[in-house]
Amino acid sequence: MKIKQLLAHIILCSLMLSLFGCFGGGKNKEQPTSQEESIDDAELIQIDSQEENSKDSFFDSSEPFYPLQETIDDIQLEMSELRAKILDYESRIKNQDNSLETLHKIQFPHLTHEIELTNGTLVNGNIIQENSDRMIVKTQIGQLTIDKANVATIKNISPNIPEVEFQGDAVDEIYPNHRIFSGVVYNDGFRRADFVRVIYKLWSERTELIGIDSSFVEGTKTVYKSGVISDTAIEPGKAAEFIIHVDADSSLVRYVTREIKWDTFD
Repeated sequence: MKIKQLLAHIILCSLMLSLFGCFGGGKNKEQPTSQEESIDDAELIQIDSQEENSKDSFFDSSEPFYPLQETIDDIQLEMSELRAKILDYESRIKNQDNSLETLHKIQFPHLTHEIELTNGTLVNGNIIQENSDRMIVKTQIGQLTIDKANVATIKNISPNIPEVEFQGDAVDEIYPNHRIFSGVVYNDGFRRADFVRVIYKLWSERTELIGIDSSFVEGTKTVYKSGVISDTAIEPGKAAEFIIHVDADSSLVRYVTREIKWDTFD
């Protein structure tokens, strides 16, 4: 009986030793694994740190693929240049408009001569001085000195304005208390004369005005843009009659003056 108890005790101790060895061995096996993981983590951290350092050194030392700062500066410079061009363009347009308005207000003098040079060039102006060798011509842009050897022809230029003149003497009917004048006027210009009016003045021996009157001519019927209809216009190259009744003491009249007035409308 004692022998059986002893065997049971030995078996129990053996089992306990076996169990203790298993637990101890497992613990010893896990320890190297934990150390290896620590080593691996340390290596990974070191590698990550090296990669970060290499990245920082790469971006610090290398140029950016797109030079953003230079591009922004270039854009700002281009915008400034464009703004300056726009301001200059607007200023020129404004000055040009003012120049055109001023140009329309300028009354250029009538150019009386058309000079054709031997090379075919035409010069329009007024001859203000000349001698046997050369001439000085005043044009719209200034004075030109032209050698007469280079001149082919010289023509007179008629202005594009009406030129209404009396055609001969008028008929003068003398009465004691008035006079009646009748005649013809002629438009020798290159533009229509509108509202042509003839004026007669009667003067005494002491140059005192003793009678004056006027009358519109019997001209071409014209409808103007304003809607006004008139028959007092004279077209270029046409003539019109007039008749004027002037009240005055004919015995005091010593001489008579006359003149023609007209307007121009589109």
